[in-house]
Amino acid sequence: RGLQADAVDFDTGEITTPTPQAARATRWALKSVVNRLLPGSRTSKCMVLRAPIPGYGLADIDLCKGHTHGKAFYQGLMACGGVWTCPVCAAKVSERRRQELKEAIRAADALKMNVHFVTLTVPHGVSDDIKVMNDCLSQALKRLSNGKYSVKNQLRAIAPESEIHGYIRAFEVTHGHNGFHPHYHILVFTDRGVTASAVGYVYRNAWIRACQLSGLPQPSLEHGVTVQDGLFAAQYASKWGLEDEMTKANAKTTKRKGLSPWGLLRAVLDEDEPDYPPQRASALFQVYAAAFAGRRQLYWSNGLRKLLSMAPERSDEELVKAPEDERASLLATLTPEQWKAIRRRRQEAHLLTVAESAPSLLTTVIDAACQPTRRRSERSSEDDDAGGGWRFTNSPIG
Repeated sequence: RGLQADAVDFDTGEITTPTPQAARATRWALKSVVNRLLPGSRTSKCMVLRAPIPGYGLADIDLCKGHTHGKAFYQGLMACGGVWTCPVCAAKVSERRRQELKEAIRAADALKMNVHFVTLTVPHGVSDDIKVMNDCLSQALKRLSNGKYSVKNQLRAIAPESEIHGYIRAFEVTHGHNGFHPHYHILVFTDRGVTASAVGYVYRNAWIRACQLSGLPQPSLEHGVTVQDGLFAAQYASKWGLEDEMTKANAKTTKRKGLSPWGLLRAVLDEDEPDYPPQRASALFQVYAAAFAGRRQLYWSNGLRKLLSMAPERSDEELVKAPEDERASLLATLTPEQWKAIRRRRQEAHLLTVAESAPSLLTTVIDAACQPTRRRSERSSEDDDAGGGWRFTNSPIG
């Protein structure tokens, strides 16, 4: 898939240092799978249709290159901001969220705080309904923060001088032999004197009680709550959002932990996962998409951003619509017909790579993509939405 030879371990087949271009190509390929699995959704229209401009009509499709990092990007296309279902938008949002997490940890260190990395899980089985589990988990989380038995109150009970200043919570999910495995990772900000064992003690008591009262199975005493120190918190913040399956050529490296949602898409795309044949992986991704729609992936507790002197939070939609680079050059403006041709050839990612490495060849690449085959066939539903056109050698995915 266009990978550099030194990025592959030929003994294991694993991509060890994927290039940014290869990772981007993978994201666009995974996005094409989502377009098929979730027709009619916002994600299926994302990076496909032109964005509307009030009082003007539809935006032009501009191909730009930033001056700061030298990255190419499209401007004028609709962006869904879907962190759960859109590999393209999720990458952009995750990168900006990751920078915020790293900034938060640096600010906490300057304020002489401790940051603890807490993981919360519950037992689960292959027959569990993930949507029901998510609803119960939401109820359990509320019990952690409110009332007499909240985490803060329990810490004060054993150490009156100690304080939890806030937290950042990430909601994640994988799928394995025991079905969907939703879980939380939490960065907990405390006074310098609060130890990991104290945080583990209060979270363990509060989590067990919260799950029992919310209709969830009792968490394991050993694995239901784990707490690691600031080093792990910093490592998590620096890697947050970088799913293995978005950047690696195979999903086998994460089989023991289960596949992420992007791993399910890779199983559909590559058709090489014995435990996840395309039909099963497709169905699981559709179930996942319905269960996580509208849920927050990353949550900051009230007042924490202000305490750390950080800018007000922006929504996922605001982040994904923010300029890729404040200083950029316009390299080309694509006509709707050219864009349809590029999508049918599955050249969206390749065109960005050309714009970055050999912009003088853009015209040649675009013209080549727009050469129709001799025969004409029926339009796909996506092409009907976009105005129709010719079918090229590579049939459209979306």
